[in-house]
This record gives sequence, structure tokens and C-alpha cells, in this order.
Amino acid sequence: MAVIKSGVTSDLLTIDPTSKAARTTIYDSSGREISLGGKATYTGCTGAFTPPATPTDMCTIYGSATKTIRVLACFIAGLQTATGINLFNLIKRSTIDTGGTPVACATLCSIDSTDANPTATINHYTANPAALGTVVGNLRAARVCCPIATGLIVPPYNLLAFTESDELSKLPTLRGVAQGLAVNFAGAALPGGLTMAVEWVWLEE
Repeated sequence: MAVIKSGVTSDLLTIDPTSKAARTTIYDSSGREISLGGKATYTGCTGAFTPPATPTDMCTIYGSATKTIRVLACFIAGLQTATGINLFNLIKRSTIDTGGTPVACATLCSIDSTDANPTATINHYTANPAALGTVVGNLRAARVCCPIATGLIVPPYNLLAFTESDELSKLPTLRGVAQGLAVNFAGAALPGGLTMAVEWVWLEE
């Protein structure tokens, strides 16, 4: 058995004599655990919906009064009458959208059944919010292919795909109920027959 001792404390790192492996937890300089495997993880999907004629915020995720929300992914997928390329924005907001016709996500699912119930809030809109929340910034703008129903099969596009690489080492974080992310269409005319589905994946700490 090998034992590694800290040079500044009495802490020991023990190497298992059978597996020859050491078990560690990775933290950043503020003491926040970086490894994701043990964290409470959730997913929420809107199902198919038809946005308003000139969509602004199509779908939002807002934070929690009791947990810190770290967003892992935002998958979007669309079908329309004629295959086309559409521009979607992912906007961070510091206040809540109000008015319009929000539709709450019916089922928020925990990845592990032993995790507590989710506390984030997800809505999609069939009529635009009357007042949009305050913009912090645009996290992403992406042109996404939306095919016809019987045509090309296009997998959902992750607007947060850059979090899977070293381009962004910190996940988009929502602190409190007023902070949120929004999939936004910038008020452009809705392409003929466009229906959308949005799925969010997030951690709660």
C-alpha cells in the first residue's frame, strides 16, 4: 500500500492495494465540486409546439429560490413546410419575462430517482411575452436546419454545445428565480408550418 501525504496538512491520499487506484473529488479554487457525475441532474422537454407569428422568447428556463441551477444543454429541433435554415439565439436574462401565453413544461424528470424534485422553471410560449426580461447577453447565435416532416432527418441541435469542450469551462449558472436563459427568434417572421421542441438539461446544487 502506498500513502501520499500533503505537504501542508496531515491529509493522506491512500492508493487501494487491490485496484491500485485512488479516489478523489475535483474542486475549483472557490471549493465548488467540478466533477458532474454525483450531482442532481434533470431534464425537461416541451414536446412539439407552434410559436407565435413573430416569435421573441420561444422557450425559457428560470432559476430557483432554493438551488443554484447550472445548465448543461439546450437541445432545439424544428419541422416546417419547406426545409429551411433558421437563426436562433440563446439569451441570458436577469429578470423574468411577463405576460404572453406561457405553457409550463408538464414533466421535469430527474435522471436519478433518488434526487430531490427539480426546482427550475421551464415555459414555452404560444403568444409572445408582453415584456421581455432584462438582457444580460447573448450566449449563442446558431443557424439550425429545420426540415420537412417527411424529408431529411436532422438531430436536435445543442445551443450549449460549446460547454462540452474547453471553450467554456464554467456552465451557464442561474442564481435565484429572476435569472434565466431564453431560446429567442428575434421577432423574425415564423417560417410556414414551423413547429418546435426544446429540451433543457441542468444540474441543481
